[in-house]
Amino acid sequence: MFQHLQIAYGFICVASALIVSGMVLLLVFKWRNLRVARMKDEARKKQQDYVAYVIAHLDADEELKLPIGPLDKWDLAVLEEQLIELAERVKGRHRERLAELFERLGLPEMELARLSRSFGVSRLDAAYKLGAMGCSQAAPALLSVLKTERDEPGRFIIARAIARCARDTADLREMVTHMVALSPESPRLMAEILSESAVDPVPLMREWIEHSDWRLVLVAMAGMPSTADQELLGSLWKLIGADEKEIRINAAKLLLRSGDGVTPQQVESLITHPDWEIRSLTAKSIGRWADDRYVPLLSRAIEDENWWVRYNSARSLAALGDDGFRALCEIASQAKQPEIADLAMQNIQEALRSESDVSGQAGAAGAKTKQAMYHSYFNTQQAGHMTG
Repeated sequence: MFQHLQIAYGFICVASALIVSGMVLLLVFKWRNLRVARMKDEARKKQQDYVAYVIAHLDADEELKLPIGPLDKWDLAVLEEQLIELAERVKGRHRERLAELFERLGLPEMELARLSRSFGVSRLDAAYKLGAMGCSQAAPALLSVLKTERDEPGRFIIARAIARCARDTADLREMVTHMVALSPESPRLMAEILSESAVDPVPLMREWIEHSDWRLVLVAMAGMPSTADQELLGSLWKLIGADEKEIRINAAKLLLRSGDGVTPQQVESLITHPDWEIRSLTAKSIGRWADDRYVPLLSRAIEDENWWVRYNSARSLAALGDDGFRALCEIASQAKQPEIADLAMQNIQEALRSESDVSGQAGAAGAKTKQAMYHSYFNTQQAGHMTG
């Protein structure tokens, strides 16, 4: 009995000691955090005039001046933090001037040292800061660190830093090649990262658009400039017959982005493509272009075996003015398949309602024209019911 009491007493003493130790540690951490926050706040107040000076003189021609007097560890850390916040909000010449200031303050060397001797979160923080500074001399070290990083989110942080620090397209090529080998499902994210580089990525897009590695092809398509020239358009047309379905569909999206780069013959080849996704994209794009030359093409596509192709064809016909409306009336009155006639009639109803909702003389004239067209295909009683 006495032995059990001793054990219970010992357990209570140990538990009490652990609780007290935990509370003491918690208080120490809280005190330390409050002290750090107070020191940072004091340093920020000391540097606020200098940061205001930097912001006010980003457009000036003269070299930015360094802070007056020596900076201790906290002053430099807080100033670095504030200048990086500013660098993240600016681009072009403003960012270049800040990069020069970072160099003169010795901040890149400090972060390069952290990058080489730290691990985990500290190493990623150093990589991020080097990227924000646009430190080109850090590119080799960042590329080396990227190859040893096993955490996927960490790799993307380092990849973005490499894009911002890249010296030339060779740095970008090495980074992207490594990234797509480990994360092949992220072409859009890789294109976004490349867009942050001061190095023009378009030469790489031209190189990769015809690459044998489909992962690089997807990155090239994701980063394709909005105004593609004939060379790029020619490469995209080749990809319409690629083995990878994702590549075929993305190539069609880029070709159909605007109607300027495709001929009526090419549009017809796309709307009859074996992939229903490409046929559907084409039918939808025609409505966005508002080009009534394609009314006959859509009138045929509305009989497609795929529902989405039929739906987008009908929607686009409704968007092509009087010619498209007339085609819908013909389809609704003559189609042998009930589901196609119903689809055409639904879009006719919507077009009539849309015209009646438009105010002004133009809206009244448009509604009157469509009503007359409708009367010529269907009886008066039906028309009254449809628009009521």
